[in-house]
Amino acid sequence: MQNTSNYIEAHVASLGTGINKAGVGLVNNSASFAELLQADCKVSQRTAERTLQDSGLLPEPVMVEQTTDEKGGPVKKIVLNAYQVEAKRKRHAVINVQVHSFNKLTLLVANNQKGLRYWLAVKTSKAGVAPEVLLAAFAKLAEAVGKPCQLWPSGAVVAMVRGIHARDWKNASFELCLPAYQTHLQDNALNLKPRATKLLSKGDRSHLDALEAESMHIMREVVAQAENPVMLYSIGKDSAVMLHLARKAFYPAPPPFPLMHVDTQWKFKTMYQFRDLMAKHSGMELLVHVNPDAIEKNINPFDHGSSIHTDITKTVGLKQALDKYKFDAAFGGARRDEEKSRAKERIFSFRTTTHQWDPKNQRPELWSLYNARKNRGESMRVFPLSNWTELDIWQYIYRENIPIVPLYFAQPRPVVKKDGILMMVDDDRLPMQEGDEVEIKWVRFRTLGCYPLTGAVESTADTLEEMILELLESNVSEREGRAIDKDSPASMEKKKQEGYF
Repeated sequence: MQNTSNYIEAHVASLGTGINKAGVGLVNNSASFAELLQADCKVSQRTAERTLQDSGLLPEPVMVEQTTDEKGGPVKKIVLNAYQVEAKRKRHAVINVQVHSFNKLTLLVANNQKGLRYWLAVKTSKAGVAPEVLLAAFAKLAEAVGKPCQLWPSGAVVAMVRGIHARDWKNASFELCLPAYQTHLQDNALNLKPRATKLLSKGDRSHLDALEAESMHIMREVVAQAENPVMLYSIGKDSAVMLHLARKAFYPAPPPFPLMHVDTQWKFKTMYQFRDLMAKHSGMELLVHVNPDAIEKNINPFDHGSSIHTDITKTVGLKQALDKYKFDAAFGGARRDEEKSRAKERIFSFRTTTHQWDPKNQRPELWSLYNARKNRGESMRVFPLSNWTELDIWQYIYRENIPIVPLYFAQPRPVVKKDGILMMVDDDRLPMQEGDEVEIKWVRFRTLGCYPLTGAVESTADTLEEMILELLESNVSEREGRAIDKDSPASMEKKKQEGYF
């Protein structure tokens, strides 16, 4: 008869020696282990179970409702509920997975919703558990469970699982429920060093070089003529290119103006993370303005509609911010190819003392000569990307390796079809109505804004090359997915006349 402590020690030793070439060991489960312990050590079932519990070999089990990400944040309850309904309908096992260290071993420890435990040792390196090792371990867990599984990583293992590409488990016997988790961006995921501008002769310049030179010339003209300029930063692809151009235009010094984000409080969570990272690494001051009236009245797209929400949070909010900081020139990332009202607007777009735009009162801009003179109290919006197209933007991002929000890349995401658009479930503020069904689809975004007003497009393009090829075959505008452009005919022009970007 063996001593229970010695039995546990022998088991731990066998875990390490059982790791195969794929980097994973044998799967154990608490029921079988307790039976063996009971038989070999001649103890009762209760003693065997208590010995395993008190050994420290396994952490406390985590039920699916208790699942957290690597930063301790909860999963999206709306998506969690949808997964639970699917698991019940398909009779899939719901398994929570943790990572646990014991006696210099790294263990993946799992449990089902009835408390049955599974564990196996995995090979680690300084970088943690490699994605291919995790995939092999998850496949072994699913095999041990004996039926298709929903896997819910919890705690530190979530960060490791994020390194697994969704394509790699698409046809596996398990489903990783990552669409239910919030994204967490890492500093080292961004390329943050601008390149110095090369001096090229006119004959050597490409189309993108010419656009780049024009945009930087516009920015320098504004800095030379304006008293207090600012760059409006809306976090999308156009803002990313505009910020990159500004950093190149004034390199090695940071641009001589701040960034300003007029926050609606309804952007995608990932966009806020990206905004803060880019502001931090650009060396520029970030000003964030939220219309206090919007907070007081709880203005939101669901209860008040896109028109009122946009007017109060964006248009009025922008005018408040410009008045507060007394900016007389504001860079914006609008392009003429986006929408018909933007096509008629000049690069230097002058606004009255109340920030209104008169499309019939615009100045000529011949031979790249810009007249920035204005009366006291007036201001101007400046659009350095006016002559760029959506394709130009993406080709320049590809050429310059400009960091962009991951939402532009396709991956499995939770979406609900509402008002004719695929709306991503970004948080639990989304009101679910009768008939609404959360689906996990491969989608991406061509344009970004407030998440309830921005439609996703079904796509598998998860690289810049694939996105550019997809764009070449597209015959619809990127702004087809923006609800604010569909409020009424000429709605964008009306918004601009009232002071919108």
